Amino acid sequence: MAISEREWKMIIIVSVLVGLATISAILRLYARFKLRVRIEADDYLCFTALFLMYGMLIQLILWCTIGGNGTHISDIFIANQFTYFALVPVLKISFISFYRRIFFTSHRFNIISCTFIWMIGIWGAGIFLICALQCRPLRGYWDKSVEATCINGNVFFIVNQGFNVVMDFVILALPLPIIFNLKRAWQDKVALSGIFALGGFVCFASIYRIVVLFYIDPKDPTHTVYRATLWTHIEPSVGLICSCLPTIRGLFPAYRWHSRSSPYPPDHHEYIDSSSNRGAEHLVPSDLSKNSVYIMMEDGVVKPEQDQRWLEDQHGIEENEGQRERGIEMRTNVKAVQGLM
Repeated sequence: MAISEREWKMIIIVSVLVGLATISAILRLYARFKLRVRIEADDYLCFTALFLMYGMLIQLILWCTIGGNGTHISDIFIANQFTYFALVPVLKISFISFYRRIFFTSHRFNIISCTFIWMIGIWGAGIFLICALQCRPLRGYWDKSVEATCINGNVFFIVNQGFNVVMDFVILALPLPIIFNLKRAWQDKVALSGIFALGGFVCFASIYRIVVLFYIDPKDPTHTVYRATLWTHIEPSVGLICSCLPTIRGLFPAYRWHSRSSPYPPDHHEYIDSSSNRGAEHLVPSDLSKNSVYIMMEDGVVKPEQDQRWLEDQHGIEENEGQRERGIEMRTNVKAVQGLM
């Protein structure tokens, strides 16, 4: 069966987006190794989402070649729905897990973010179960010769997408209060907010996907589902790219925004990273004195240390001692940085 022009366009668009998502994920992983930051839950979830995207891309190609997506045909692969319903919660939890890695010092934020993680996880499991039971027997979903009792598919998809839209806006807004409460130059706040604000396109994609779902004809879904299918792939692909951008930005400290009157050196970094057990990157206020040394303890506490013995003509020093004069316990490898922020 020949592939139609719009099927080719859909395959090309989705392939490009998945390719960009792959590059973003690779750069994210490279940034972790370069900055010597330990791989944690949000990274594993990111790559899990990426592999699920590969599955959706393969299913799309099969739809366009074997299944005939975009043409009038009765058979349809339900595997795409299962993959999508698994992908979306994984990607959203990856976002929130990344926030928790950075803003871990806020107890209130940890409680709120943990609540949303549980909400998304429970909702995702419920949607996955409903998808498996939407037709009894399930074969009746794609084989119309089988007598089956099915739920209203359009209502099911729209309700699920409505929840996704709400969660997308929550994820977009969740870190903004903390970012603007940081004592940083306004340029830094704009840059940080700009990265997170790119997630606004994901919110738009989620809303637009609800709109196109109303145009699906239940009597001929495979022909009328074209736009919904396209945006089903665009939404998570752009979301994964956005989730990687804050980490990728750490690879280019020299290009961060700063004013000429900024009291901070041009090569200072936005994150403090340590090789401790926590192994995470952390945002700290940018009004730290450049004449001080700031110690990232294993428990994530940033403490000033004025002792010049910590400075040995290098930007970063790793020490592994039991106790220093001022009662600072060095339980593992610690990085001391002068004028870091």
